[in-house]
Amino acid sequence: MPMSHKVMKQKIKRRLKGKVGKEKQAELHRIIEELPNYRSGPYADLRKSLNEEIQQQNKRAKVQHKDTLAVEKEGHFQMALVGAPNAGKSALLKALSRKQIKVADYAFTTLKPIPTRVDCGGLWIQLVEIPGLIAGATEGRGGGQALLSVAANADGLMIAHDLNANPQELNIILTELSKTKLPQPLLIVYTKVDNPDAESRLRAVQTRFSQFKSVAVSAEQNLHLEALKEAMRASTGLIRVFPRSNQAGSKPDEKPVVIPIDSTIEDFARKIHKDIARKLKHAKVWGSSVKFPGQQVGKGHVLSDMDIVTLYTT
Repeated sequence: MPMSHKVMKQKIKRRLKGKVGKEKQAELHRIIEELPNYRSGPYADLRKSLNEEIQQQNKRAKVQHKDTLAVEKEGHFQMALVGAPNAGKSALLKALSRKQIKVADYAFTTLKPIPTRVDCGGLWIQLVEIPGLIAGATEGRGGGQALLSVAANADGLMIAHDLNANPQELNIILTELSKTKLPQPLLIVYTKVDNPDAESRLRAVQTRFSQFKSVAVSAEQNLHLEALKEAMRASTGLIRVFPRSNQAGSKPDEKPVVIPIDSTIEDFARKIHKDIARKLKHAKVWGSSVKFPGQQVGKGHVLSDMDIVTLYTT
């Protein structure tokens, strides 16, 4: 005979104490499976209330997932794009990725981080636009702490600055970033270089913030976007190496293998497959890392960006 439903309620309460999220859901399912399968009476009511609790748990989980600012990483490198409100971040994202993004001439158009993928010659960068930061962001102003936590999860940072704006805006962003544990920005992109007086303003800010690498672009006029992509790629610390079969007349693969800078032939082989690396004998290389095309090299040869490699195994 099953125990009293009142005793069972107390037992269930103890079993669920301290459990949250998925752990609590799993325990609720286990409890329901253990209950007597009565269609009416106190135990049927108890089963119903537990099923309702599971439904509530599911609803809460969906709401929390919807409201989270976190961005799951995709591609070879995730780069956070930060800057003051109305610095041209959305227009830049749209121009680099052809993604339909709301763009307007007023501040705070973007309310949540927006991720998009940018093809930098076979190296894919996930560029995440962070809504505009303001002075006091690290203290929570303008939701700054939550936004900066998204940037902190990225592999690198890029700052956008409107050349029409006061350079003090850029100084505010750099000051806020300096209060965090985030790494130094990899790059500053100066936007709206097509506007009047932009050239003189550009020279002034590049002189003032000369410690940072920078590229000046116009998203609206598609000016210097390819140069920006190349600068973004170079800032990742990754290189592209193209495999080529050892069959006569074969062409390099169109899709590169992306590996860290200073990687060796053995590292490249391991990236393709660990068994290939284990059986690796030597390789032939075409590119800037060798003295002549098709040079035979050993496992320890250090590769350069855009090298073409044919591997030979035992």
